Amino acid sequence: MRGKLPTIISLQCFDAVAHHLNMTYAGNALHLTQSAVSRQVKNLEKLIGRELFYRQDNQLTLTPVGEQYAEEVHKMLNSLNAVTQKISSNTEFTKTVKLKVVTEPTFAIAWLMPKLNEFYTNYPDIEIDLGTDFEAVARNTRRCDFAILWGDGEWPHYYAEPLRHDTYFAVCTPKYLRGRKPVKTMREVADFDFIHQSNAMSTTDEWFLKAGMTEKEISMIGGQYFDYFIYLLQAVKNNIGVSILPEYLIKDAIVEGELIVACEQSFKPSQRFHILYDKERQDDYAIRQFRKWLLTHKDDM
Repeated sequence: MRGKLPTIISLQCFDAVAHHLNMTYAGNALHLTQSAVSRQVKNLEKLIGRELFYRQDNQLTLTPVGEQYAEEVHKMLNSLNAVTQKISSNTEFTKTVKLKVVTEPTFAIAWLMPKLNEFYTNYPDIEIDLGTDFEAVARNTRRCDFAILWGDGEWPHYYAEPLRHDTYFAVCTPKYLRGRKPVKTMREVADFDFIHQSNAMSTTDEWFLKAGMTEKEISMIGGQYFDYFIYLLQAVKNNIGVSILPEYLIKDAIVEGELIVACEQSFKPSQRFHILYDKERQDDYAIRQFRKWLLTHKDDM
């Protein structure tokens, strides 16, 4: 899950182009040149590793991934704008406290950021500086004040407090499974067009090891490979195949019927989400309030 979140300017440019389907009009709306907008969109596509627009005969149209991403980005920018306006117009609090929070990219985008508006409303005197360089937590304890990470609870120099377990499910779209049936065992998931997680802490490898397969057998399973859960989720939604994803990321899509479970078995790993902080600083105002707010939402994950 190594990597960076997109910059705000790249998301603003993508949002404008998705609306106008024209680089020049988007540039006029943002008071930027056409070339600057084009460069930001290309940088965003490079970061994601997927094309967001079809470009043909000087015409732009959104790809299926682009359409889904545009909808979510537009919601996020509107939310961020509302929060910014609310805080900037709030004169009750003249002093703010910064809290450097580190978490994983998918968790930041899919769960934390949509809920930050609520936190800012309740605690307008705390500014969240959100980062995703979670490996820095182990390398340098001065890089963050608070972290939300998945693991076994062993992070040097930090107190790790268990937040919640999660469950892995094999999921796909109803369209992909049409004409097929869900399988009964974890091992049988390999018979589908499979989408692998490619980082060192691979959820998909963990799934098949739990199913009793050897590393050699796992290496022979074909399919697509993506780093982040958010990419796997988009690949699944685009009917590429089946993948293993955590419950917090897919439960709403399952309730809405957008995704379905492709295997009767699920898997609850020994690792879990933890909240991390320096125990000597546990009574710091910002750490205390952010921890308390997170714990009230642990069952929402």
